[in-house]
Amino acid sequence: MNIFSQLEHITNLTDNEKMIVEYLKKNPEEFITMSASEIAKICFVSTSTIYRLCQKLELSGLSELKVQISASLHHYLQKRDGFDFDYPVKENQSQYQIVHQLKEVYDQTIISSLNLIDIDQLRLITHQMKKSKAIDIYASSGSLFFAQNFQFQMQEIGIDVHVPTEEYQQRLRASCSNSQHLAILISFGGRNLLIKKIISILKETKTPILLICGAKQNPYEKYANYHLYMSPYENHYNKISSFSTRLTLLYILDCLYTCYFELDYHENVKKKLNYYEHIRKVGM
Repeated sequence: MNIFSQLEHITNLTDNEKMIVEYLKKNPEEFITMSASEIAKICFVSTSTIYRLCQKLELSGLSELKVQISASLHHYLQKRDGFDFDYPVKENQSQYQIVHQLKEVYDQTIISSLNLIDIDQLRLITHQMKKSKAIDIYASSGSLFFAQNFQFQMQEIGIDVHVPTEEYQQRLRASCSNSQHLAILISFGGRNLLIKKIISILKETKTPILLICGAKQNPYEKYANYHLYMSPYENHYNKISSFSTRLTLLYILDCLYTCYFELDYHENVKKKLNYYEHIRKVGM
């Protein structure tokens, strides 16, 4: 996860640690040139506070924090604070303004989503997908279409992914699951009550769980083995449409598919082309 996104969502900071974080976010380029004593002086804290903050971020010290800031700075500076994801288009705007505002929604969503991706988690999830004998996706409403698109992508390289759509089908699939399955649960804010029932069944069957959810607190996070986070800035209902939510989910699922594809890149290219060659011949 991008260090700036991590700083936005960490919750167990003291007041003095928050002062360092606020200064860092407002002055990232200056921060990476400063010594511990200079940071302590300008933030009115002790140097030990700086190192306690690094420990909470699971970093070895100030030097590693500066490395993380440098690596994340480009995308952080591209992110526009205060951008209105819910109402990016205003009344009486021209078609020219509308198409450019929607582009800005997509640009900001991708930047936010990229900042939230934990590469180590992505690597672990990809290998879990590879060793799993079955991959099951549990989703609802609009998320189902994106789950089915992922199912189609995987089918194109010969991998079956199950996307049960009805409540009974989902509960039955979860009941048939086991430790050799991977369950992918999609729940932006944890409002889907069926997800709670599915998780209870999956925990009983000892099924590894990947939760794809919004970056703000989700009640089901503690039950998942793996996490990937969607851009969290769009309101659940008070908005023009789910522009950002749709794109962030598509981006995450495409990342999962592409990382899986890359594990056997040439073999997957070969399989995909062979499948469509068979289709072409039969269609002639």
